[in-house]
Amino acid sequence: MRPSRQSPMQSHCETAARTLQTWCLTHDIPFPDDALARTACYLDRLLHYQKQTNLTGFSTPEDIVRNLCIDSLQILRTAQIRGPLLDVGTGAGFPAIPIKIIHPDMEMILVEPRTKRYAFLRLVERELGLENIRIYKSKIESVPIPAALGTAISKAFMPLPDWAKYALPWAQNGARIACLVSRADWQAFAPEILGMGYAITGCIESGEHAYLVLAYSRTQA
Repeated sequence: MRPSRQSPMQSHCETAARTLQTWCLTHDIPFPDDALARTACYLDRLLHYQKQTNLTGFSTPEDIVRNLCIDSLQILRTAQIRGPLLDVGTGAGFPAIPIKIIHPDMEMILVEPRTKRYAFLRLVERELGLENIRIYKSKIESVPIPAALGTAISKAFMPLPDWAKYALPWAQNGARIACLVSRADWQAFAPEILGMGYAITGCIESGEHAYLVLAYSRTQA
């Protein structure tokens, strides 16, 4: 049997996946053996379903890697992310799916109320063979949150101060709260957020963005 030939898009997705692999290894983020194939598959599925619904706003695998996948994985450079990980309003799977590809054993809970994006996430779960992952088509208020939540993360669920306030009960119960924000927003809202009792346990700055991990500090509350 002849091996099936790759389509041009599949070849582009594999090349973009190698870009992500290089970035991870450059920043001392382990890249599992199956991460290359899973990343390429994820990119291919994103671009295929992009024709039916606007999942990302980007039209090439390289743009998705540089603007969304790397952005999602920057937070791993803090070495503060632990499971179970809750991604609120995950959309097409950012930042949870790239993190899951790098940490396939990490327990994850993805929350996405929009029907088409939820359906896409379930397809990705099947086609990438992801395990130990729960996906809810629901608003966060209806989702059972484990008492031992490790990390809560959200890319664009709500404005930064509102996210910090909303996630505060989880932080008070021991969870880390991850924030992927602009440096300008962090500088503007840091006093308010730290005044809630948060302390910074990890911070990476890249360009105009800041990637922070916060923990509740009773001594500051």
